[in-house]
Amino acid sequence: MDLKAVLNSNEQSENIKVHKKPDKPVYPNINKSNTNNNYSNKNEIDELLEKEKQNIYHKSWNKLDNSCKNNLFKKYVSLEKEKYNLDEKETLLLTNLLIKNIKKLNKSSEVNYNNEICEIIKINNLIYNEVDKSYSLNIIEKTKTTTPNRSKSRLDKFFK
Repeated sequence: MDLKAVLNSNEQSENIKVHKKPDKPVYPNINKSNTNNNYSNKNEIDELLEKEKQNIYHKSWNKLDNSCKNNLFKKYVSLEKEKYNLDEKETLLLTNLLIKNIKKLNKSSEVNYNNEICEIIKINNLIYNEVDKSYSLNIIEKTKTTTPNRSKSRLDKFFK
């Protein structure tokens, strides 16, 4: 039997099964009741979002995400601006310094942060030079230490 002839003929033999596409796609895992979720009240959603917005900063310093830390750095810079009477260039330099080193200022020991009032009290490694009116970070990066002397294998003893 030729394939072309089989496809052109309208007769169906017992050995040939024809599979037709369903009219509508069938998704077994989706219930119709779940597809049309209608939230009861827009005000409830707004309240939940507002509550989340207020509580986002009430975490410890190392639990905050980088965008929250950036906002807190900007608030801290404005406080430093008032405290030391800094101009726009100096405040911009301080902001850039803090944002570029955000990953190095991740530990709670490096930044004194009060999560109840959501404010940075002090950045421990930040040094202010009153003569230049400039800031610098004194971050000591830990170097990897080598493993202590291990016992020598028989081959090591033989070669030395």
